[in-house]
Amino acid sequence: MNAPGRDRDSEWLWLPNLGAEEGPDWPRLARLPAVAATARLWRLIFPASNRPIGPVDPGPEHWPEAFGTRTEKAAFRWLGARPGAYPWFGDAAAVDRIHALDLQPFGPAPAITRAVHDKAFALEHASALGYVTPALRELVTAFDPEDLADPASAVARIEAALRAWPAWTDGRFILKPRLGGSGRGRIGGTRDRFDAAAIERMLPRFVERGGALLEPWLTRTADLSVSLFVDEPQGSDTLGVTLLGSLEQWVTPAGVPIGHLGEIDSRGRISSGHRRDEAAREAAVAIAHAARSAGYFGPCGVDSLVYRAPDDSGEPVERLRPVVEFNARFTLGIVAIGLLHRLLGRLRRDHGLTPGERRTFLFALAPPAGHRDWSGAARAIGGDAVAFDFPSGAGPAGAGLLIARNRDSLMPLLDRNSEDAGP
Repeated sequence: MNAPGRDRDSEWLWLPNLGAEEGPDWPRLARLPAVAATARLWRLIFPASNRPIGPVDPGPEHWPEAFGTRTEKAAFRWLGARPGAYPWFGDAAAVDRIHALDLQPFGPAPAITRAVHDKAFALEHASALGYVTPALRELVTAFDPEDLADPASAVARIEAALRAWPAWTDGRFILKPRLGGSGRGRIGGTRDRFDAAAIERMLPRFVERGGALLEPWLTRTADLSVSLFVDEPQGSDTLGVTLLGSLEQWVTPAGVPIGHLGEIDSRGRISSGHRRDEAAREAAVAIAHAARSAGYFGPCGVDSLVYRAPDDSGEPVERLRPVVEFNARFTLGIVAIGLLHRLLGRLRRDHGLTPGERRTFLFALAPPAGHRDWSGAARAIGGDAVAFDFPSGAGPAGAGLLIARNRDSLMPLLDRNSEDAGP
């Protein structure tokens, strides 16, 4: 039921079901500090007329002083133009919960969201569009749930695939659920130390999450992401994909995202600044169009990675895998871009971001290691670096942004994965 005096036709409601692609246990995940912080940050990109719905109370909104006066302006034009009920991930449970409140969710039918969110969708369409190199395409295998129903047969197929891999992979692999995110629910290993029993224990979980994807553990040099909005198809229009921005993900050695890096200009255009950025953006837009053709509309993100592998002469070269996953939902990257949009006027007015200039930024859920707060991190950079805190009611060492003149000044803070931790 709607609260007295509220007009649901001019209100933005949000269901913070972060982690819902992991299954129905997402309310437990929602209480984890990083997940709860992400939900509170997500709220900040909505207009002032927003209201949380769902079983988890996110607490009061903490509007950062740096954003100025709270207004009805959303961080994105497409979001401000569409009052309604927004789940983080539009699965069947979210849609049912919103319908139970006599509301209509924003997004396609849950079956469409599930189909395009499936990692096999990204693999299939990236391959068809030429965004997977032949050498890598032969190594990535999608297993349907029925392929995993017989444990002995499934383990034998996985082990046989690994034996056929070329030497340059060192037999290092990841087996991950086709429906899942942020590195959760996966298992890794090596061909020489193949733990059949451990894999067999994971198979029921993979069956529950739509099957599994087997792929090599690549020696990553960068993790990139592209954020987009896919508009609902109308008639015979051929447009409908808006590129919101691209970012480099700041990740743990195991590949779990903990923040984002990028560049912003005076018009609010955001890019990763990586030399492979344009190629990643091109592939992301193509996959988003494929998802739109399949009936998807709404916010989404495409993850990619840069890795090293030998060329024909055996020398290691840098390659781009431009489509690793298609995330048919809101993402932390979309939130980060929205927060930067909120700060754009301040950056232009108070911090000298003028036409033709770009500034480098770091966004994360906690200050870089070795710093108690974001201001301390800015002082460590020196110069005209500036820090912005996003208070959550849980103390000063929460999420924030660092803005600096260039990327080199940020790098000593990051302690990026200089060594490959392996699966």
